[in-house]
Amino acid sequence: MLLKIFTLTLDPVDPVQFSIADIRAYFTVKLEEYTVLNKSNDTAFIYRYPAVQCKQIKNTLIIIGISQGAALLEQLSQDLNKISAGINTCTILERDAVIRNEEFGISDTTHTYEFLTPWLALNQQNAKKFYDLKGKPDRDAFIRRILIGNLETLAKSLGYKTPVPITCEAKIRFRIDWMGRENVMVFLGKFKTNLRIPDYFGMGQSVSQGFGTIKRIPDIPVNEDE
Repeated sequence: MLLKIFTLTLDPVDPVQFSIADIRAYFTVKLEEYTVLNKSNDTAFIYRYPAVQCKQIKNTLIIIGISQGAALLEQLSQDLNKISAGINTCTILERDAVIRNEEFGISDTTHTYEFLTPWLALNQQNAKKFYDLKGKPDRDAFIRRILIGNLETLAKSLGYKTPVPITCEAKIRFRIDWMGRENVMVFLGKFKTNLRIPDYFGMGQSVSQGFGTIKRIPDIPVNEDE
């Protein structure tokens, strides 16, 4: 299936005062307004997967719009050099010239992806199961099953019915990050799958907050030692 996508790359005018949460809130409100005004175009809408996703990748702020989110971003950025949200102002560095169509779905070949931002793979129950497993092979197999489940959920949330099962192999490592007021287990690494996914899509928990952002990389065996 083809998905309509539009991308903005932003640069905060004042990095000290910048809050990505304010930018996300700004686009969330704008998306709700746009959806109300464009109810007649129901076939373009997706409801279970965030249609606008803000990602801070190192020092780069990327806003990706999918389906109705693509139309919103194109509309908002026309003839604009800056976007303001509260006290935060961001200069538009780059934007797609037009809404582009990208392929999503099962393909005849496999594709390798890397997590650009931490992947929140485990809920509280699965985190306990992961801790209780003994040995790397069992933990790797457990995370692979979670990853396949996330890929299946991604496809379902976009209204795509997979004609064959999703396959996956992965080389994933975990670490403990401090988020809010608690320690959270997150995962980084790469994986190979027969599902074609556009760059900068998020998967797993808290996609709308920028977690689990992936990008395709040259197709190499993911199980080789680095």
